[in-house]
Amino acid sequence: MTDAPVILLLAGAADQLGVRVAQDVLRAGGRVAAAVSRAWQVEKLRDQLLQPGVQSDALLIGVVAGRDAEAAAGFVKGATDALGAITHLAGASFLLRQRRPQREPAGDLDEMLDANLHTNVTLARAVLPSMRRRRSGRLIFLNQPAEAEELSVTCLASFAAMAAFADALALDCGAAALQIESIPAPSDESLTQDWMSVLHDDAGQS
Repeated sequence: MTDAPVILLLAGAADQLGVRVAQDVLRAGGRVAAAVSRAWQVEKLRDQLLQPGVQSDALLIGVVAGRDAEAAAGFVKGATDALGAITHLAGASFLLRQRRPQREPAGDLDEMLDANLHTNVTLARAVLPSMRRRRSGRLIFLNQPAEAEELSVTCLASFAAMAAFADALALDCGAAALQIESIPAPSDESLTQDWMSVLHDDAGQS
């Protein structure tokens, strides 16, 4: 981390990846605004993150799911008031699903898009105005895993949409001096140290 604390807006905070990222940032002296998708996850996540040595005022947890722009805007405002100006966004909300040879359920695409695209995009849109005004900020998104052969069509489509959004955002925000990056999602539920180090290094720079 640099001398200025990282103030991280984190999508998908209740998932295994999100918990690990939040723990790393908090242990290093940063602050985390952690977005979860369901209300029951708030207290569970608080217990996971408020470990010895972590100040309670360095953490804010709120519920933001899918395309709820009003909830996202309110959460970002509350986080900025409580923690300071957001310096980084980690769009770590993601869901993997294996290919089903015969068919994919009708609601599968909506579920994949909510998990792998909409929550990340909704939070990004909420925090971008302040980053543009300050001409400072770093946004990190996930694209498809390196080993994606067995993933479902809808899962791959949702990652493709996320990658396209990140690419378009990088072009749009170039003049504002913002940094937009995409890195591969973990290919399974276990997180390799190599993959974590990539995200941690990115989130720790400013």
